[in-house]
Amino acid sequence: MRILAANNGHLVASKTRDARPDTFTLAADSRFRRYGPIDKHEARQPDVTGQSFAERARKASQMLRSMDPEKVKQVIEFHRGLNFFEALALAKREGKLIVPNDIHDRILTETTDEQYLRANHSVWTGTLVIYEAPDKKFGKNVIFSWEHNKVKYSFSFNVPEQFRGKANCALVIEHPDFELMALGDNRYELRVDERSVHQVESFAKENSWHRYDAETGIPHGEAVKESSDARHLWRLKDSSYLGPVARDYYFDYRRVVGLGNWPSGGYGVALWPI
Repeated sequence: MRILAANNGHLVASKTRDARPDTFTLAADSRFRRYGPIDKHEARQPDVTGQSFAERARKASQMLRSMDPEKVKQVIEFHRGLNFFEALALAKREGKLIVPNDIHDRILTETTDEQYLRANHSVWTGTLVIYEAPDKKFGKNVIFSWEHNKVKYSFSFNVPEQFRGKANCALVIEHPDFELMALGDNRYELRVDERSVHQVESFAKENSWHRYDAETGIPHGEAVKESSDARHLWRLKDSSYLGPVARDYYFDYRRVVGLGNWPSGGYGVALWPI
């Protein structure tokens, strides 16, 4: 997993046994690129005959949310070593849902099979997030640019009018309610139906522990002490971002919500047939 940051874009969250509960340290080295053996599981298909792909996706997401996380683990399938472009292409080709952030959050925080988590949870989620630098208002466009292996990339997004002028909020869109249109030279434009955009108010400004939005799992509000009801945000401090939420498992990463990751980085993805 690649993190866009000043030190070659890597994130490490380290914590000692005798650390205070609200201590969370970011360091220069990361194990986010670790991959374990990935097992695929048989997936059952919901009864969605006669519905559009978007309708089937919403029903599939609702079904996953209603299931016990231990059951969800049995019906989703994992693929590793994919960048976000490859993950989107695979999901489209196979007609499958990219599992959203809040589902991964429940698996990571409510199940205890560490072997399963370590093997499978280094993933791009199907939850896409757009934010501006702290206190900066949304304008007409958001552009997120990065360089990976000497190749330059950019994502752009035309901000719907109802969100322009707003600061310290995040815009969230779930797969498959968005499309990345290739413009050439590794430039992409994000296109969405604005009716599918969910706004998270009081998006957290700092990389620390926060309460999280019940619908999307995105941290927001003031910083709080570490607890089972809090998530640790990793965001870009001084710039905009447009990309997927990334989740990982290793030590205490299970409660870290990654929102500053290079979409071109190889990671993994969890899918469910719809």
